[in-house]
Amino acid sequence: MLQPHPSKALEYWFFKVNYQGTALLVDWICRRKTGAAVLRVSVHSPGGREVLFLDHPAILKDGAPELSMKGTSWSRGDVRWQLSLEASPARIRPQIFPAEQMKLFDMSLVSAPTVVFDGWIEHHNQRYPVVEARGMLSHYWGRGLPQEWWWISANQFDNPDISIECTILRSRVWGLPILVPLGYFYYRDRAQSRLLISPPARITAAGTPDAFEVRAGSLRGPQFALKAIGREYAALGDGIMNTLTGDLVLSERGKKVAHAWGSAALERRAISNE
Repeated sequence: MLQPHPSKALEYWFFKVNYQGTALLVDWICRRKTGAAVLRVSVHSPGGREVLFLDHPAILKDGAPELSMKGTSWSRGDVRWQLSLEASPARIRPQIFPAEQMKLFDMSLVSAPTVVFDGWIEHHNQRYPVVEARGMLSHYWGRGLPQEWWWISANQFDNPDISIECTILRSRVWGLPILVPLGYFYYRDRAQSRLLISPPARITAAGTPDAFEVRAGSLRGPQFALKAIGREYAALGDGIMNTLTGDLVLSERGKKVAHAWGSAALERRAISNE
């Protein structure tokens, strides 16, 4: 799922993991039209909150050279890590036929929503262990970033069997200033999982980054709600705000199912014109 798509103008590879007060989100970003390649590192730790942008020309040729389905490491600068990865077989690959084949929308995506990380994260020379921590790994590519999205990823609930990944966005059609709503909602509980794709499912978001709610459901299936509280947001560039320490409550049919305290990744992008 990490194979580069060299014909695409924009390509991202990223992973996210939280463990006992330390969290790391790392993006390998390739902009082929401008020849720009950046490693973006967002970290929360007992030592503070920081976002680093590092020029990394090797991304243009090799994609994400420090990332594989088995592990990832970085040994330079104020944030370092060495982590092994064990991904479950589950994949999120939202496709709406024939949109993918006709390249209608801004980007395509594949995500491993449940990955177990082991190793360590180092921030300003303080090393923090990571032991059997659940996170996620994703890869997307296309002509450009959607102008608007909400993104949620959470793997550390008070019910340890639950993982959530959800995106609600508005995408251009063939790069024109015509925006259409799209999204997906992934919910895993032990060995069972559900994936709703919009359309035809209905997935909506309302509120502000500090407090918002997502509702997801199919016409005949169960209805889900995610209530999110955000804090310690940082700017990731491109109009993106992100935190790795949000709260998230999952409900099904109006009944609370699980709560994630201070470990939910919450992200918002809203660009009026590009």
